[in-house]
Amino acid sequence: MIFMSKADELIDKNLKEEYENYVEKESLLPIKVSDFYLNKVIDEINHIGINGPLYRSILPTKDRLELKTSVETRDYVEEEKHMPVENADYIIQKYSNRVLVIITDVCFSHCQYCFRTYNLCQFQNSNKKSTIETKVKTLKKYLSNHKEIEEVILSGGDPLSIGYENLKYVLDELKDYQIRVHTRAIVYQPDAISKEIIELFSKHNIRLVFHINHPYEIDDVVEEKINEIRKAGIRMYAQFPLLRGINDNSKVLIRLLEKLDNLNVRVISIFIPDPISYSATFRVSAKRIEQIMDEVNWGTASWINSTRFVMDTTIGKVRRENIIKKDGKCITFSRDGKTVKYYDLDDGIDVPSSIDKLLWKG
Repeated sequence: MIFMSKADELIDKNLKEEYENYVEKESLLPIKVSDFYLNKVIDEINHIGINGPLYRSILPTKDRLELKTSVETRDYVEEEKHMPVENADYIIQKYSNRVLVIITDVCFSHCQYCFRTYNLCQFQNSNKKSTIETKVKTLKKYLSNHKEIEEVILSGGDPLSIGYENLKYVLDELKDYQIRVHTRAIVYQPDAISKEIIELFSKHNIRLVFHINHPYEIDDVVEEKINEIRKAGIRMYAQFPLLRGINDNSKVLIRLLEKLDNLNVRVISIFIPDPISYSATFRVSAKRIEQIMDEVNWGTASWINSTRFVMDTTIGKVRRENIIKKDGKCITFSRDGKTVKYYDLDDGIDVPSSIDKLLWKG
């Protein structure tokens, strides 16, 4: 299924047809852009042309399809290995005290860098109440047999896309657990976070985690919505990936971290992109990742440099201090007695982005 919109007019016709073919044959997510975000992209194009940071976030580029590196995989974190309930591919547990639920596969827009592209294309679920109810009943049965679980993470897709009534049902049913909600609605569709939903989140003491990748995603409308959420006493956090062509410069990251700090949003993690298929255009080499990390960690105040750089793997999140071996392009991480290998980009792929393009507003 292809989501037709004004965004189609911004893409070369031949590239659009080629991308649609990849959607059908390679399980890439179809183009889907909210009007709210599209207006930002159009403004960016009017100033610097195509292929700016917001454009790359949401619209396909030629190098997205053509650029490859030696080792890529469909699902680097191997979520299928962490699905404890038979025939419930929406329940994922990698840690003993918390469980993640893909409550929906629906998003307000489709991120080009999405690490769950292949899996979301496989689920093909809907936001029907009956589907949500089935997921929650299956989850509650699983939780009843695993008393060690304290927290339920609502992910997707975007949990905000299921609407107020479905959210109310889910939160009421899971009221005995700590609930974390991950969403990118704040930058794609801020009005989806309605007054009723804010009151609902406040009532259930929700931890709300935003995915915001670039300082230009935070405009006056987004700031106003974040302030509205803050006034309701809701705890707000953020995490986002390090992405070439979007935010792969310490100056961009620091500006974003400072902006979120000023809005009382606590940034938890900056993620290293998974080595998944059709992601080479977004990945950053290990050497430059460490350089960016050092610039952020050693050149800022503590409320900024406390943000951790991590990579999600099948053995859990790992950091630079978890590296036990480097053998050419293969980096081995160790955690809790387990090891996992990560393969760096081939030479010549990681060309640093121009800061004038990343921060074109100056």
